[in-house]
Amino acid sequence: MALARCVASRATRSVAVLLGACLAGACLVLGVYVLYIVRHAPAILDALRGSEPELGAVTLIDVSADAVLFAADIQFPRWGHRAAAIPSVNATVYHRGIAVGWLHATDLEVTPAQRRISLVDTFHITNPAAMEQLLMDAASSRRVAVGVHARVDLSGFGRYLPTASLRQELTVALPLPPKVNATVHDIAGPVEDVRRGGVTAQAYVHVENPLKLSANINAVRLDICYNNITVAAVEVGPASIHAGRSSRVPVTANIKKIANHLHEAALVEMVRKASAGEDFALTVSGSDPRHYDTAPLWLRRALHGMRFSIRSSASHLPRPSFQAIEDIVKDIAIYRMFAYWSAEDSYRPWVGFAGEATVALPNASAANVTLEVESLVPTLQLLDEEQRPFATVDMPASTIKVKQTAALQFAAMCDFERLGLSVVPGREHQYTRALRRAVEDRRAAFGVNGTLNVALATSIGRLRIDAIPFRTDVDWYFGPDSSATHANVRSEVRQGVDRTSTEVAVTRLHIVDTTPDLVAIDVGLAVSYPFSYGAFITDLALMVRYKGLHIATVGVARLSLSRGVNNATVNIDFSNHPADPRQREFFLEASAGRNITIEVAGFPNCTSILPLEASLRHFSQEVTVDMSKLGRASGSPGAVVVSLPQAVREIVFHVFSMSTEATIVNPVSGAGIWLQAIDAVAYYKGDIPLGTLQYDFTAAGPSRHTPRSSGLLLPYEHAATTPRIPIVANETSIGWDIVQRAIGGTLDVDVFTNVQVRIGNAQLNVTTVGRSAPMKIRF
Repeated sequence: MALARCVASRATRSVAVLLGACLAGACLVLGVYVLYIVRHAPAILDALRGSEPELGAVTLIDVSADAVLFAADIQFPRWGHRAAAIPSVNATVYHRGIAVGWLHATDLEVTPAQRRISLVDTFHITNPAAMEQLLMDAASSRRVAVGVHARVDLSGFGRYLPTASLRQELTVALPLPPKVNATVHDIAGPVEDVRRGGVTAQAYVHVENPLKLSANINAVRLDICYNNITVAAVEVGPASIHAGRSSRVPVTANIKKIANHLHEAALVEMVRKASAGEDFALTVSGSDPRHYDTAPLWLRRALHGMRFSIRSSASHLPRPSFQAIEDIVKDIAIYRMFAYWSAEDSYRPWVGFAGEATVALPNASAANVTLEVESLVPTLQLLDEEQRPFATVDMPASTIKVKQTAALQFAAMCDFERLGLSVVPGREHQYTRALRRAVEDRRAAFGVNGTLNVALATSIGRLRIDAIPFRTDVDWYFGPDSSATHANVRSEVRQGVDRTSTEVAVTRLHIVDTTPDLVAIDVGLAVSYPFSYGAFITDLALMVRYKGLHIATVGVARLSLSRGVNNATVNIDFSNHPADPRQREFFLEASAGRNITIEVAGFPNCTSILPLEASLRHFSQEVTVDMSKLGRASGSPGAVVVSLPQAVREIVFHVFSMSTEATIVNPVSGAGIWLQAIDAVAYYKGDIPLGTLQYDFTAAGPSRHTPRSSGLLLPYEHAATTPRIPIVANETSIGWDIVQRAIGGTLDVDVFTNVQVRIGNAQLNVTTVGRSAPMKIRF
């Protein structure tokens, strides 16, 4: 027993010594390891101090149902002077205490010379619902709280260093998105969409991406809402977005068919605000994830739960450019038009109008949608340079209608019984100034402001929009030097008529007064007018000048022109200048049927319509008149055929006595008319001379007891025959042979005549050319 106790005691002492030695060795090793860690601690602390990373370029390479493959460039601008290598990192991301996913990165190394890491890795999604919530929270509040649990292999700092576990809660503030410059190009459509309803258009959006983010995105669908009403659906992608570069993104937009009154009200409000130039907010969110499968379910659900607000002013849609209104208005047909302006309504003129215009909008995108205007009722004001109204347009109860004839081609129709213009009281001066600018400067310049009430029939349904703000500026120049190409404007007679020319018959010529310098004549006209447009004006007079010489003042006291026979009286005050060669030249050019250029000018008190009188005081316009068409039917639509009273009833040439006589019936009443002298030369076919004559009707008779007379009196509507006037025949045989062959018949001759006529107290010298005058040839 004693021996056993001795052995046990010795064994106990040996174990104690062994345990002590082991413990001492372990402490020594632990101390050495701690010293080893402490030795590498400065490098670790230096890495931690310089590990405030800045995210450089990021590229989303692929997004799938359970992973996001990405590439990132991470920079460490505050890195110290030590190098660091981390063989591996495992990190798990938590949101709201739920693990979202993890990533595993290997072989990370940062040096003082290379203070960046280029990382290509995969974030593995372990909980799609948590991923959805993370994205929705980030989008709604622009701040997101996440937890990161990481295990970092520190062996890169020292071979025997352990793996460290890190836990950190982070609140990440997302910056506001920068302004993205996006423009729309290559639009196709819109066209009616049978499958989805409504209309669909396709385009490419060129996006200038200012972010350091690149991405390959799958196609996603978005809903565009206004006042919680979905008005359109948009499909974006697939596309590749490049950081700092322009990217081309395909976009397909479908405007929904109108579903109910709330939907219509939302569209109406959008149109009204857009027309007024007002900005409005649209809400964008992902479409129902069940309706498409081109993106992972978690991403579709996240987008569906997000709400983004965009302003209408952010869109950069291309606008069509029209050089002039004629670019879209191709043809105008006037069925009925009647203008009325009187002294009693000087500031309230009106026009009745019925017509149709063909409108063709540019259609480079091959659009094909239904768009008809069932009614359009404008309420308009005319504005002066200070943007203050000076007149209102009085619209009738009838509306403007627009029928679609082809893709983006329309026929606009209207039938206004009375379309008036009312000057705002106290703004008469501004109205007169605008009218004077139109008359004197050939320029219409004013603003148009008002509202439009419109009812539309479209591919998305019927739409009625009231009080659409309307504002535009009119600046039209319609002078002779205008380079604008006018639309084809034509008048069209809907009622059946046998002719398309206006016939004017002179029914009365009455001399009211004469002085040596003036002959006042009233001319009665019967105008047979076949067209359904016309005018009424109380009174108007204009001066006529020829090469600066005042020839006449022409006016009407009351002119009414409408379809049928219209009787009118024109007052002509002929200014007599017997010694001025321009007067004789005027009569010669007019009677020869040549083009003559006259000046038509206004003067003070030329009309009792006050604003028109103020505008015409300094008005002057040169007009070229083709006198060859006077009294002839041209056969062209719209021609004016004038029938003049026939004064010379018969001309007889007596071959045996070589003399001629004429029978004249004076159609002019009033003052007496005396034929006093005549000089004439006759030609055949304009260039074969036949003979000349000279005769003085005022000369004394063969008896010296016969005094000189006032000439040959031409009584009103009674035939007067001249004495036989001697003719000096042409000495060439050609003219004589022509006359001989015409004996017993009629020969058409051209007669150049200078006639001295006395009308009342006025003495006139008139030089005329008679073309193809029939002359009877007798023995």
